[in-house]
Amino acid sequence: MGEINLEQREIEAIKGVDERELSKLIDEAIRTERIGDLYRLRLRDCGEYVASKLHYFEKALNAYRDAKSAKKRDETHSYARRRGSDLSFAFSRMKDRMEIEERQRPYWFVDDGVYWPHHFTNNLSVTISYRWRKAVEDDWNFGSITFHHKVVPRPSYLQPQPKRKPSKAKQEEIRQSELSSTWEHMMKSALYTLRDYFGGGGDGDQIPETFTAVPDRDGHLNNFSLKFWTDKAKAASASAAT
Repeated sequence: MGEINLEQREIEAIKGVDERELSKLIDEAIRTERIGDLYRLRLRDCGEYVASKLHYFEKALNAYRDAKSAKKRDETHSYARRRGSDLSFAFSRMKDRMEIEERQRPYWFVDDGVYWPHHFTNNLSVTISYRWRKAVEDDWNFGSITFHHKVVPRPSYLQPQPKRKPSKAKQEEIRQSELSSTWEHMMKSALYTLRDYFGGGGDGDQIPETFTAVPDRDGHLNNFSLKFWTDKAKAASASAAT
């Protein structure tokens, strides 16, 4: 599954599951203390969220089946019930997500297949491509936006000091790891920012080619740092870029 887009195999798997049958099979699994026919529903192909809930439900069933005392049986039965409800809820959420994507995709699409750099500097950037159109009979318009963010290194006294100073190679390894985490956070924020922009009715013609992130007072990215469409953000970005 992509960061914001479902894959075709996941869509097909979700469409192949009837929610009433899923509920029935969850109840049956608890009654028989075995996962049983739930496996034939291809729940593991319905996205990581659903697959993880299936995994926890299966573990809860195993605990219920292995319980011996009456007290333990009651506890594990209740726990299995909760995990079964979690699985049902997760599938409903994923189905809702699929239906929303299917309604939106004829009009806009944000590509979450983003290139991951092999090396990072303090000047981070990520480019997100997208397409949009106002009506299904229109030709697609294609565009991209590059987000920039300058990382401000934290003073060393704010970080735990090792007993021995690490080698330059180790220091660079740590630095690359930290920059990689910041870039990944920036990349995900960029994808969700564009998704929210289009989902809220935003016009693709109004998306700038570049935007400099607006960090918080400590220089870190937050949920608002990449919102390029507000006047305040535009002004702050222009100031940061100069």
